[in-house]
Amino acid sequence: MTAQEWTPPTLRPREELTAMTAYVTEHGYGDESKTYVRGIVTALNWATGENPVSPITRTRLGRPVEGPDASSERSRAYEALYATSDPALWQVTKDNGQDYTLAVEHTLAWAAGGNEGLAVPADWPWPQER
Repeated sequence: MTAQEWTPPTLRPREELTAMTAYVTEHGYGDESKTYVRGIVTALNWATGENPVSPITRTRLGRPVEGPDASSERSRAYEALYATSDPALWQVTKDNGQDYTLAVEHTLAWAAGGNEGLAVPADWPWPQER
């Protein structure tokens, strides 16, 4: 038996990320709070390079965001929600609200090419499968 080779996550195409940003900005995201929507938009703006500062760790990469970056920031969002061992991460949730941090975690799961995290709205202008 051979070990399966790990494949790094791939960021969704920029057009798809910006289309989701436009959609959520205009329509919201279901019944979710404005804080949740702000988390989605903030995460997508970072993933597309519109904002150079990451939404949870508040770091600057100095280069375009890639799939592993989004996946790592997603993990840090998860930590900010559930593991309070890093006071700086916990502070992000305290400052922005749990809905914000949860939205960042969900958005970056989706943006890093996963089929988890955000659910694509029924009237979404892009195909649900890549």
